[in-house]
Order: sequence, then C-alpha cells, then structure tokens
Amino acid sequence: MIKGFRCCCGDSVPFSACLERARSHPDDCPFVYPILQGMVNGIRGEVEGISVTSLLTCLRKVVLEKRHDVYVDPKQLFYAFRGQMFHAIAALAQPDGCVVEQRFSRPIAGLTISGQPDLIWPQHRLLIDFKTTRRVPQKDAYPHHALQVNIYRWLVEPLYPVDRLEIVYMDMDGAKRLPVPVLERRKVTAVLVARARVLAAALNGGSLPPRVGPDGLWQCPWCSFQDRCWPRGIPTPEDLRKQTEAKVRAIKRARTLAQEGA
Repeated sequence: MIKGFRCCCGDSVPFSACLERARSHPDDCPFVYPILQGMVNGIRGEVEGISVTSLLTCLRKVVLEKRHDVYVDPKQLFYAFRGQMFHAIAALAQPDGCVVEQRFSRPIAGLTISGQPDLIWPQHRLLIDFKTTRRVPQKDAYPHHALQVNIYRWLVEPLYPVDRLEIVYMDMDGAKRLPVPVLERRKVTAVLVARARVLAAALNGGSLPPRVGPDGLWQCPWCSFQDRCWPRGIPTPEDLRKQTEAKVRAIKRARTLAQEGA
C-alpha cells in the first residue's frame, strides 16, 4: 500500500512528514505544499471488489502494492494529479441528468467488479471517459482505454443501457473526441473473468501474477517494483518478444526430443 513519498531530501517518509516539511516551503523541494497535498488527496482508498483500474493495470504491481508498503517519487503521482484537475473542472460543467463519477459494482463468476465511469449521459445512451495524456492519439483510442470504457459499459448496463462510447483525450494543447467501438459482451466478460481470477487468487495468498508482456512495458518506468521484476533493466518490447519466442522454441524442442526418446 502506498504509504508516503521518496522525498527529495533523500528519505522515504510518510505523507504527513513530507507535508509538514513542505509547509516551510524549502528551496530544495520541486513541489509546493498545495500540489503535494493534492496528490495525497487523490489517492483513493479501498473500494468494493476488484476495481476496473486494477484489472487493466499490471496485476503483479497491484498485488505487490497490497503486500508491501510503498514510498513513491512525487513525479509518479503528478500525472494522476493533473488528470484529477481536468476531471474536477469537467465534473462542474455537465448537462442536467448526467451521472458523474458514480461508483458501480457488478458480480461475475463469483467475483465483484467495481468501477467509476467519468460520465454517463442517459439521454444519449452515451458513456464518456476523460483522459489526460502526453500524446493525443492521431486516429484511434489507445487499446487499453477502449477496453476500459467497454468494461464500464458492461458494469452500468443493468441501470443505464449504453450504445455509444467516447473518450475525450486532453493534453496541454487541447482536446480530442474519439469514438470507441462497442465490443461483443462475451469478449468483454471473457477478459474480465480471466484477469479477475488471476488477481483474486494472488490477493488471497497465491503466486504473484506474471510480469507484463511487451505491450505492457510502458507501465514499468513508473513502477516502484521495476528493479524486482527487471533486475537487469527494463527490456524493450522487441527484446522481450525475442526472449519469449526463444523460450517457446526451447520448450517445443524439449518436447520433441522427449517424444523421440520415448
């Protein structure tokens, strides 16, 4: 669980100690007190069931953060803080009848999944999610974001039928609306069940989930456990693909040799 900051003074300290130091406005701190306090306020506590966010991030990281106290560099929380500012402004300016940042939960395969869509517009049977990003996609929404809003659609459909999905990407230059294709329900639930079972088993004391694959390596530079997972350094996606392919070839060759020797 996230307990505090890896402070610029060189120590890992609880949030309260870091904030107390920040009140004196020290010259060596790159962040002022209001920003640090905003980051701390933005850390969400325990939620019911397995959250959609947890399912779509690195499952190994989720479990490690539950098992160990974590102290993070403030830079790791700044991007989330920036996103929360955009969300707070958008939440104050929604049309009447919209459902804004309400938490929903729904059972599946003996598990409870919960999540908090940014905006549901029942009049238009529309669900919108806001994303702040360094780089707005040129054409299509990022795949993990598209999957996220499809899971939100599944999550809210008992109360709010949704036919349209959109993601509004925002960076420092502006905003861009992108429609997201609606996935077949069976594909969404298959992903939900598979990942939720792995996460639930690990959180109940089972083995750690595997490390992320090539498409998930983008998360690793911001992770507090990167040295544990990648002691020789984070590989490139291409290097990791080559390593995986080599392991698969070795396993196939061993099986072939075993069958020939039987």
